[in-house]
Amino acid sequence: MKQKTERNAYKPRKPFKAIEGVGTRPWMRLSRNSVYVLNRFYAKFNGYNRDNLSLTYKEMNGKLSGRLFTAALWELMSFGFIDRVRSGRLEKECSIYRLSNRWRKFEDKEETLNEIELRLGKIEELRRKKGSLEKRTEMNKLRNEALRVSGAKKT
Repeated sequence: MKQKTERNAYKPRKPFKAIEGVGTRPWMRLSRNSVYVLNRFYAKFNGYNRDNLSLTYKEMNGKLSGRLFTAALWELMSFGFIDRVRSGRLEKECSIYRLSNRWRKFEDKEETLNEIELRLGKIEELRRKKGSLEKRTEMNKLRNEALRVSGAKKT
């Protein structure tokens, strides 16, 4: 009798509803828009595609504005729930994300969570100001600092 040597991927039952990190300190800091976006990522998760998830602005059209969707993505990346694998932008390809477990290391690090939240708050304050090159540069700097504090790898 032949033995199976190939590993089977985890096969969740449909509908897959278990979201990692619910009720943790990082989870409690997420905005409701971020929770909604994370829910949408998990709705696309089928057990095999943890590192290959996409959620486009077109899919979110009518549910969240582009600004709120962008803010939710950055919040999820900063708090360690998702990581960006590939940036789509202008190449007519969508961005690819992976579900991450980095949020686990923030469970007992309240000061790190405060630092991340402070930077995300400053980004929101800047969004309300008139557009300029300095504003965009400062926002990118704050986003990169939030990712650095959270331990995310640059893509």
